Amino acid sequence: MSAEPASRVIGTVVCLPVSSVDTALEFYRAVFGIPGLTVDEGIVTVELPGLSLFLIEERAFESYSRKAGRGVAYPSAAAGVGVILSCAVATRPDLDAMLETATAHGGAIAQQGAVDPEMGLYMGYLLDPDGHQWELAHSGQG
Repeated sequence: MSAEPASRVIGTVVCLPVSSVDTALEFYRAVFGIPGLTVDEGIVTVELPGLSLFLIEERAFESYSRKAGRGVAYPSAAAGVGVILSCAVATRPDLDAMLETATAHGGAIAQQGAVDPEMGLYMGYLLDPDGHQWELAHSGQG
């Protein structure tokens, strides 16, 4: 009997355009509590559990996306949101603090933390300074 082949995927990266890498750097450092973030060649690399997030300066992102025949687009109230980034958060107070910290660093609260009646999770939503939407979820009692 042969073993099932290993996944062909060995890593996942999400690339997002940002209008200012300095603003993105400060926002993600403060909201997600990630020390040591730096800008390298117009990119802030955010290492999260199971995901690398590249926040790429708009001109560099445009050059990168043109390779795939695309341009740069940001989420907007009129256009809606094309991607929701989700992450699990350790405690309810952590989630609430992340939402409040977002507003202090150029982001916005899209929805305050509350228990989702369908999922039973404590959830909140924030927008980063470029309008990229994050869903924050806490599943435990803390």
